[in-house]
Amino acid sequence: MQKIATSEPPSRVPLTDRTVHAFLQLLAAKTPTPGGGSLTALTGALAAAQAQMAVAYTLGKRRFAAVEPELRDYSARLDKAMALLEELMEEDRAAYETLHPLLKFPPEKRPAADFAPALLAAIRIPQTVGVLALQVLEICRGLVDKTTPPLLSDLGVAAGLARAAVEACELNVRVNLELLDDQAQAGLMAREAAAHRQAADTLWRDIFQRLIA
Repeated sequence: MQKIATSEPPSRVPLTDRTVHAFLQLLAAKTPTPGGGSLTALTGALAAAQAQMAVAYTLGKRRFAAVEPELRDYSARLDKAMALLEELMEEDRAAYETLHPLLKFPPEKRPAADFAPALLAAIRIPQTVGVLALQVLEICRGLVDKTTPPLLSDLGVAAGLARAAVEACELNVRVNLELLDDQAQAGLMAREAAAHRQAADTLWRDIFQRLIA
């Protein structure tokens, strides 16, 4: 979310309707969006999808019949997280496209009625992405002992992506907290983001050690 704008108007084609190549080209371009926020939401969605693959290959295995209800619950939660994260890709882009023009004003001339809600949206969206990515990581930990062995490396990839998304969300939150007038609120949000990152680090270390044991 730190790109420099050009005069080119933003495309209204949803990011999730792009090919991988087209999305990468948009991400690499000298345009305000998509940026780190949308990419982080996509990373979380990829983590959920990869974990879902591990569940799909495990369901129906006789060895895991006793935990099938739990696997189906994980599957439903991963589907929901993936769908929400896809939506947040677009919401993040829209939020920054609203905020970015307002940042061109000197701080004392920014229209408060427009700037405050736009800024809050640009903070709340990555916060939500971080929470969802952390939930995906928690599911990955729950799946370590309930996943067919050939898919454990894929589950580890999902966990690594989820952890990366949580950490990236802290950065996306903090960069916008600098613009928030309410320092008490900013401090609270910073601590929340840090707590999510610390929880993700702990989960990741546990998952990784269990996968390589």
